[in-house]
Amino acid sequence: MSHADAGGLLDLLGDRSVRRILVHTSERPRSASELAAACDVSKPTVYRRLEALERRDLLARETRYDADGNHYATYACRLEEVTFGVGADGLAADLDRDRPEADD
Repeated sequence: MSHADAGGLLDLLGDRSVRRILVHTSERPRSASELAAACDVSKPTVYRRLEALERRDLLARETRYDADGNHYATYACRLEEVTFGVGADGLAADLDRDRPEADD
């Protein structure tokens, strides 16, 4: 990961809501509504954090269908481990995404 991306990742992970979303989605896939309730934040906030996590490929989104045929998205954590390092070239990050991707 580039140095600029490492700093951005560190900023992203500094957000409490992001960390809680990662924890909850590592237990099992969850919908945005479930995450809003579990993290005690608004749905718009959850959606903004989910978008940021998806851009960095830290979450996988899967479409689910209920008994009535309606569909909704669930999110599963793909992140296993992050390692940050500091060297002469600046900050670097190494991501381990061992979790399988969900289907869209």
